[in-house]
Amino acid sequence: MRGARSGRGTGGWDRIPDAPDEPVRAAPTDPKRLREKLRRSGFAYLQRYSASEAHFSELMEQKLRRWEAAGYVVLGEASAAGLVAELTAEFRELGLLDDAGFAASRVASARRKGTSRLKIALGLRAKGVDGELAQAAIEEDGTDETVAALRFCRRRRIGPWRRGERPDRDGLNREIATLARQGFATQLARAVVLLSPEEAEEKLGLI
Repeated sequence: MRGARSGRGTGGWDRIPDAPDEPVRAAPTDPKRLREKLRRSGFAYLQRYSASEAHFSELMEQKLRRWEAAGYVVLGEASAAGLVAELTAEFRELGLLDDAGFAASRVASARRKGTSRLKIALGLRAKGVDGELAQAAIEEDGTDETVAALRFCRRRRIGPWRRGERPDRDGLNREIATLARQGFATQLARAVVLLSPEEAEEKLGLI
């Protein structure tokens, strides 16, 4: 015990500095290095996935926040929103971000699967695409809503492509409700499920 006391008085323990009043902060990451790191990450993402400007910006800002929380980068005076805005503008000029092209691609893919206009519009809105731009893409695609509903029925094996005999009234109502939940108008859904297989295939140009 005496040794411990004498050590403290002779420069052992008293060499440990007092804890700082404020936490020690790491130096901010070099802005040029930070922009390049974000640029590489954004480019890698767009090589694998398509995205609207708004969705891409949201993803990149989230990534910066995760990097900062994990201690990989220190933003300092830099603004996450500002860095992302610069990158988004750069990628737009390079043609890597194109909301009109993104919307057209999404509409074409969705219509092939039998997705309704309403569901497509809601999906594009969720991705941050402007409403007028989304509507223009849907109109330009030109797929008839009846054709889209029939494509959906064909994929789900309901309506003209159901297995077995035509169901009773309750069964038909369930099929109509299935289409209605996908965003198709009830009147259109009713007309579609009552079509014969031959009529449906003719409308789809299959015969």
